[in-house]
Amino acid sequence: MRNLKNIIKKYFSSFVYFYGYLRYRIFVILILNLLIGLLDGLGLTMFLPLLQMADGTSEATGENMGNMAFVVDWFNQLGISLTLPTALLILFLFFSLKGVVSFFFSAYKVKVNLFFVSSLRIKLTKLFTNYSFKSFVSSDFGHIQNSFTGEASRVSGAYKQYSSCIQQMIMVLIYLGFVFLVDWKFALLVCLGGLVSNFFFRRMYRVTKEESIKLTKNNSKYQGLIIQYVGNFKYLKATGFLKSYSKKLIAGIRAVEKNNAKIGILNARMSALREPFMIGIVCLAILFQILFLGGNMGAILLSLLFFYRALTSLISFQSTYNNFLAVSGSLDNIINFEKELKQYSERDGEVKIDKIKEGILVQNVDFGYDYPDQILQDISLSISKNQAVAFVGESGSGKTTLANLVSGLLKPSRGNILVDGISFKELNFQSYHSRMGYISQEAVIFNDTIFNNVTLWAPKNDKTISRFQEAVRKAAIEDFIETLQSKEDTRLGNNGINLSGGQKQRISIARELYKEIDILILDEATSALDSETEKEIQDNLDQLKGEYTLFIIAHRLSTVKNADVIYLMDNGKIIGKGSFNELTASSERFRKIVELQELKTL
Repeated sequence: MRNLKNIIKKYFSSFVYFYGYLRYRIFVILILNLLIGLLDGLGLTMFLPLLQMADGTSEATGENMGNMAFVVDWFNQLGISLTLPTALLILFLFFSLKGVVSFFFSAYKVKVNLFFVSSLRIKLTKLFTNYSFKSFVSSDFGHIQNSFTGEASRVSGAYKQYSSCIQQMIMVLIYLGFVFLVDWKFALLVCLGGLVSNFFFRRMYRVTKEESIKLTKNNSKYQGLIIQYVGNFKYLKATGFLKSYSKKLIAGIRAVEKNNAKIGILNARMSALREPFMIGIVCLAILFQILFLGGNMGAILLSLLFFYRALTSLISFQSTYNNFLAVSGSLDNIINFEKELKQYSERDGEVKIDKIKEGILVQNVDFGYDYPDQILQDISLSISKNQAVAFVGESGSGKTTLANLVSGLLKPSRGNILVDGISFKELNFQSYHSRMGYISQEAVIFNDTIFNNVTLWAPKNDKTISRFQEAVRKAAIEDFIETLQSKEDTRLGNNGINLSGGQKQRISIARELYKEIDILILDEATSALDSETEKEIQDNLDQLKGEYTLFIIAHRLSTVKNADVIYLMDNGKIIGKGSFNELTASSERFRKIVELQELKTL
């Protein structure tokens, strides 16, 4: 049994992947497809009695029908004589039934296709939701975006092509089964010719597969270039590098175009050669059957009807299979992307917290993206509830990494972090993150209304409007909103293009306060602002002191002067601790930073 499973996984990996999403639906499609083929075959079989009656015979018999005599015998047992009107009526009924089944088959297939696409996208979304932040920051963003957009769409196309391949191959097998019943010698000759054609087209399949893999890689590379092109547009424009960078984009477009062109040419070549090749095989088989095997022409004509159906299905199969190979690189990419998301998925603990009551304890924590290289070394500290703590030091000293650890985005390489005495290993991070606000140097603004930016798309009602108004008041953005014609329904544009830096940060602060948080992390939240705006926002934040646990990272000491405790960091270690006055008195390095920043303000 295990060997059978291994064989299926090895040689039918695509089927196993699609079955993982569709389960029983695949077999319903196969059964309906099989029924269509049988009804079509039985309908075509009725041409043999009609050929018998073509010479004026009033009723068909099983004579000279070979193995297909069972059809006449079956109707005779039912008390039905195959006269011309009866045979025509039965022929019509078979094809009418086929039409009814075909309708249900097509309608069901549409539903299954849509179900697969939505299931794939939902699964990727859920997997990515649990993707670890540590793995995310090391990932290729172009690869991720391409997997979610272009590759997911191409995989949905791959399923359609693969499903059609199965459908067409079933039809080929059914028609060949009928052909063998009519005249097995003639059928064997044509099948041998078909095997020869398969060897002829095999190289084209291999080249198409290779080009599909190249296309996937070039699409990911192009998506990465697009992300950087749009994200860094202002810098590239201002420094005159926009045109030179656009050349890289154009080169990426050309590479994708080249791959698509090769795949298109291969498909065109295959379509052009396939039918003449197969018709030539059939003609040779007829000639050999008549001249050397003494075949019956009536049986051969019926066989030709089945072979024509089989040939049409085989041609469609080969064309569809080549189309499947053209997007198989995307299928491989999505399969590997799913494995990566599962491999680096974060597991939540079971202990939930409704509110942070005591504080956070960091015990002997080390951290490095690539162990044993460490960014943080032996960090220990305690943050009490509603305490304002600040972290200062040179760039690269580990301040943001420590914030990412405290927020639960990263997990310690060594040591432990506890929230209200609950270890990170046991903590449910969804509940923890719901109590946390995070404001970085680059404010996060969505291309939506102010209300939706602050409430994160909460439905408008008396309760949410009241909370919104309280949040914008605390963030000192209320007066600005009142000056706008559409008030809180004003759209902010792409990345808040209609706002100043200070207004963006105030909206970010309002969003975090709307969430009813316990901890507010500010990672260089005011460093990109002018001094006047920075002071205004700092005054707003000072008013929050005592209401929230504030975790502040700053270069400018003026923003942390009122913190309860300031930690001085250097090279991944805490080298000083105390209030502003205490640290100024005890740390020469901190004192030099104070003096240097005071000199800058002169």
